[in-house]
This record gives sequence, structure tokens and C-alpha cells, in this order.
Amino acid sequence: MASEVHWVNDGRFQPELEKPGAAADERALLQRQGYVKIVESDTGTTVRWSMFSANWASLFFVTEWIHGARGPFQLQYYSAGWFNERYEHSWEAADRIHHLIYKSDVHLSQTVYIQDAPENREDVPMLLQKALHDNAIDEDYSIDCMYDPSSQKFRVTRVGPQSTIAKLWGMNPVSYPCLTGHSYDQAVSRVYPEVSRTGEPHYDHIYAAMASANGDVVWVPYQRVVLPLKVGRNKKAVRVVTELAKVDISPL
Repeated sequence: MASEVHWVNDGRFQPELEKPGAAADERALLQRQGYVKIVESDTGTTVRWSMFSANWASLFFVTEWIHGARGPFQLQYYSAGWFNERYEHSWEAADRIHHLIYKSDVHLSQTVYIQDAPENREDVPMLLQKALHDNAIDEDYSIDCMYDPSSQKFRVTRVGPQSTIAKLWGMNPVSYPCLTGHSYDQAVSRVYPEVSRTGEPHYDHIYAAMASANGDVVWVPYQRVVLPLKVGRNKKAVRVVTELAKVDISPL
């Protein structure tokens, strides 16, 4: 089937917005007028809305309607950035929407959530398992960060072509995750001095709101291993490898 777009407002479909070009200003409809957008295709169903403006009647309507839709289901909702969650079954998606309805008035106080995790988990990605086991990782899949005494910060000095940063933001050394000084950098680099000092790898889960390549703010869940890196006498550095994956963190 071809992709079909539906718009929901006041608890019902709005056929006048389903014509080509009628919903050009999607941002205004979602974030200022409280519409919910539904996209159906052969690959599944996507529901998109803004947490602080979507009216409850429309979301409750979607929780009933979704049981007859094609899976899997992508829930894309905005709260200080775009979250993207996938569910295989309609009841899972409906339950999650119900949960989020009652979180509509929650204002997230952080843009980065970090949680230590045990290394013996069954869901540690293979690449990270190898990094933990070998206390090393191939340059292609990692980034290097070196301590700069002048700024007293760790700076990204190398981006591997197969690293998560390269896949999402490209090799540009001034992309958002490579910059220093913002809240994301301050949070994720906090563990670097300890890893550099002890020589022991560090494994954790991160959920961060980050500026994407097109300028939108998106929430990115990933697992990370930080490794010590020897670069010479009196120099501090770490090598970081990450994988996009489910994390034990739920901001909402």
C-alpha cells in the first residue's frame, strides 16, 4: 500500500488536511494547534505529536484506532526534543500513549541522562562486549578524546568512519557531539579523567537530547564504553565506542 497520512484533532480525523499540500506547515499543526499525525504504510504505522500541545481527546482516539492498524508502531513525540520509540504490537503502543498522556505536563529538567550498567548484561551489543573484553577497539568504530590543558577539557581529536557520530552527523569535527562546553559535553566527559587515570574501561547507558544534522533536537538512546588511550608521556586521552540501543533510562 502507498503511504497514507491522517490528521487527528478534537478526537476525530480531519479529512480536509489529508489532501496533498494541505498540511505543509507540520510544525504549526503539531506544536501550536495540537494535531496528531498518523502515517500508515506497508512498513508499519507512525504516530507523531507534541506532548505539550496535543489534546487528550485525539490521543485517546488514537489508542482505540491503533488496534486495527498495521505494525510495527513508531511513536514520535516531542518533549524538549523528538523521542522515537518502536513497538511490535498495537496494545504496547496504546499502553505507552496512555502513559504519555498523563505525562503531558512533565517538563524535563535535563537534556542528558547517564546511568552506569553492569557489564554482564545479556543485551550489551557485540561491539561493546569486545571493547570491554579486550580493553581496546578498532579505530574505525570509535572516537578519540584528548585532554587540552589550556581549556581543561577533553576534546574530540579523531572520528572513526564507522562510529555512531560519523553515521549520524558525518565526519565533521565541529558537529554537535564533537563540540565542547555545552551540557551534553560536560555530562558525557565527566568520566574521562577517571578512565584515563585508572586504565579501566567504563560501561554505561545514555539518553541525550542532541541537535541533529538538520537542526532538529532528537533524543538519542545509546550504550557506551570508554577506554583508556595511551598517547604519550603526561598526556590524557580516552577512546569511546557507542552503539544505538535500548537503555535502562526512561525520561518520561
